[in-house]
Order: sequence, then structure tokens, then C-alpha cells
Amino acid sequence: MKVGILGSGIVGQQLGLGFIRLGNEVMIGTRDKSKLNDWQKVAGEKGSVGSFEDAAKFGDVNVLSTFWAGTENAIMIAGAENFSGKVIIDTTNPLDFSNGPPPKFDASVGNSAGEQVQKWMPGAKVVKAFNTIGAHIMIHPERESGEDPDLLIAGNYDDAKKSVTALAKQLGWKSVIDIGDISQSFFLEAFAHLWIIYGFKFNNWTHAFKLIKK
Repeated sequence: MKVGILGSGIVGQQLGLGFIRLGNEVMIGTRDKSKLNDWQKVAGEKGSVGSFEDAAKFGDVNVLSTFWAGTENAIMIAGAENFSGKVIIDTTNPLDFSNGPPPKFDASVGNSAGEQVQKWMPGAKVVKAFNTIGAHIMIHPERESGEDPDLLIAGNYDDAKKSVTALAKQLGWKSVIDIGDISQSFFLEAFAHLWIIYGFKFNNWTHAFKLIKK
């Protein structure tokens, strides 16, 4: 499988390496290819770097891992038509860093990042996922406590959510919970903001969430 990733930050890099270790080919799309020199050395021959448009065209599956402020522009540069018919894993969170950290939550009910992404690429099958967890434990997320966190996902297309669930399990996730359609992205993003608030308050970024059921 070919995976195209838009965004050269730590999330895109970590997921890219995870997919490569599963035997997939990965291209990361970025505005500044020089930022990925070290990543490409680690990724080896199955990892490559290109433009946003290159990555969008390359992927059988695409990952959106841009900073929120640049997300719409990245999609426009990539060409929304290049995502048509594809599963899009949307890892973005609507965060406003204009006043510095901690960031402000910049979404409202009915206008979540996930819903906006689906509107910006109407022919795609967007699945909100991997946004409620730190990048360093997106792959093999087992905790030292022996417990496994839950991965929460949302999207309008059941087949796309099944595909993302299967990919997540290949990356080491034992529990993937389908929260509902893309409108539920708001609550996943708000949940992610709670994760961020905790991180800044306690200067600890190894935490994860688990739904405890009786």
C-alpha cells in the first residue's frame, strides 16, 4: 500500500515510520523538504518526500497531519480532487497558538476540524483518528501499567472506518472505538484539548485515555 502524508511535523513523521515498518511505501508532503532529511535517512528506500500535491496523488490512503492554521491551504495546494474516493486519516486538532501556549481551542459544535476537512475535500472519506494521543505513542501504544489506551475515531463512511481500524490494529492498537459520524469530531477534538491542558499543567506528555467499562 502507498500512504501519502500531508504535514512534516512529528505526527506525520511518526505515523510514516509506523506504516513503513509494516511494509508500506510512504511519501510525506511538505513545504520545506529540508526538514525531512533526517527522517528520510531513517525511513530508507520506502520513504520519500515531495510536495503536498505529490503526496496527495501518491497515496492509496492519505494522512492529514498539518498544523490547523495551515490545513485548508495545504488541501488547496494539494488539490482536493486528488483525495477523491480515498480514505483520509485526519489527525488535526483545531488549535490557535496565536497567543502562545497553551493553545486556545478553536472549534464549535457543528464546525469541528473534521467536519471542515470533509467539506474541503468532499469526494474523500475522512476519518478523524490519532488526534487524542501523543505522537510518540501512536505506534505500539502499550503503557507501562500494562493497560492499553483506546483510540477514538469518527467519520461518515463505515468502510473507511473499518479500514482505519484495521490499520490502527496493525500499528499496535488493541482497542479502537467508533464514536459515530464526522460531526462527532468536535468531541474527539475537545477530548484532545483536555489531553493538551493536562500536559501543560503537569508537564507530562505520556498520558493516554481509556474507557473503563463494567
